[in-house]
Amino acid sequence: MLDTGEFDRWFKSGKLTLESARHDLAGGFYNWACFKAQQSAELVVKAYFYGIGQPKTGHTVSYLLSLLNAPGDLIDKAKYLDKLYIPTRYPDAWQSETPQYYYTKGEAEEAIKYAEEIISYIEGLWRTLLQREKERGGK
Repeated sequence: MLDTGEFDRWFKSGKLTLESARHDLAGGFYNWACFKAQQSAELVVKAYFYGIGQPKTGHTVSYLLSLLNAPGDLIDKAKYLDKLYIPTRYPDAWQSETPQYYYTKGEAEEAIKYAEEIISYIEGLWRTLLQREKERGGK
C-alpha cells in the first residue's frame, strides 16, 4: 500500500525548496540557488521512496535515481547536482573567498533546470504508481 501522505509531505518540501532556489537566483545568491536545487531534487526522490514504504538515507541524488532505473541522461544531471551539495556552503571547500564567489548565474539556472526535470520525472513515476494501484482496486 502506498503512503500518499508521506509522499506528499516530502514532495511538497522539495517543491518549496526549489521555489526558494529561484528566489536566491533572482537575488544573486547563486551558491545557495545551486545548493537548494540539489536539495529539492533530493527531497522529491526521497518522497518516492517514502511513498512506497522504503525510505532511503544519504544525499546522492544520482544513486537514488539509479535505484529507480531512471534514464542515464537524468542520472547525469543528478550527478551535476550531487557536486553542489558541499562546496556551495562551506568556505573551507575553497582556497580563498566564500562559496558565493565561485558560482555563476548560469550554473544556478542549470541546477534549477535539472532539479525541475527530476521533479517532473518523479511526479510521472508517482502518477503511474497511483494509477496502477487504483486499477488493482487499491486506495
